[in-house]
Amino acid sequence: MENRTQTADLIKGVAVLLMIQVHIIELFATETVYNSPIGKVLLFLGGPAVAPAFMIVLGYFIALSKKTTHQLIIRGTKIIVLGMLLNLALNLNLIFSVYKGVLHVDVVPYVFGVDILQFAGISIIVLAIFKKVIEKSLVFVLVSILVSAFLGHFLLKFIPSNMYLKYISAFFYGSCWWSYFPFFPWFAYPLSGIVFYKITQLFDFNFLQKKILLIGCVCFVFLFFTIAYAISVSANLPLYYHHNIVFFLWVILFLAFYSYFISKINLFAGDFFLFKYLKWLGKNVTLIYVIQWILIGNTATEIYKTIDSPTYLLACFASVLLITSCVGYGMLWLKKWFNKTV
Repeated sequence: MENRTQTADLIKGVAVLLMIQVHIIELFATETVYNSPIGKVLLFLGGPAVAPAFMIVLGYFIALSKKTTHQLIIRGTKIIVLGMLLNLALNLNLIFSVYKGVLHVDVVPYVFGVDILQFAGISIIVLAIFKKVIEKSLVFVLVSILVSAFLGHFLLKFIPSNMYLKYISAFFYGSCWWSYFPFFPWFAYPLSGIVFYKITQLFDFNFLQKKILLIGCVCFVFLFFTIAYAISVSANLPLYYHHNIVFFLWVILFLAFYSYFISKINLFAGDFFLFKYLKWLGKNVTLIYVIQWILIGNTATEIYKTIDSPTYLLACFASVLLITSCVGYGMLWLKKWFNKTV
């Protein structure tokens, strides 16, 4: 169990690096860089291995958790509130610029943007409500996965004309540009994490160890010849945020292959400083996520899509990572110190 937890932290830690770089590319890089072949690859790197990985790990540990329905609902509600407060914090510079008349944009969609924290909170609440049936029926979970993955793209046909309904529906399906992580299709990922947990509890996969090389080679060949499709989806953000069931299935296969690879890295090199640092990032992913968004979001108001130098973009990435790590470490140290003194 310890190795599995560390593998999950390492997966999340690598995802943090990829997440920061994709936010830099999205908000700092010029359109020329953004639409270049290397830009598309960087967007892909910030796709399947990031948000889907976060959500699968979330589902796995909710299945493992002994928390009650009430406790999970409280947790989910807190995460939604944190997500809404983060919308304000990362857009403070934008809001002040509009207030002062420097910029002329509608700030409401930025304040009510549906990002991964809002989605995670809603998912936890829904999982809590259906906790008993999820625990008893693997079939129910599998059907729910397919329905969720299908509805995400299908519901795009039904866009409300009423503005209030648009803001509400944005939390559940991608009816607006500010709906980045709507409930459908993304709910399929935490459900997949639950399925993974259930399967590991029901079956012993040791018999696959002798065939793992063959299985790995087959997966690698398939992923290699279909990766152009995955890049085309990941590099088109509206399509990525509201992808269809085909892309979902590709991501699940990719993450199965990728997770096994990461688990082996953790097994043989998990004590190296770099991987210990990545696991620290993964263990504190929510704090790191909030800090990096506040930095990137407020900076983007000043330099939105103006950097065309790869060197400058790399410097931005390194700076955000360094500042985020230092601030995060300092906040955790202060929290630990405060708890000792109280």
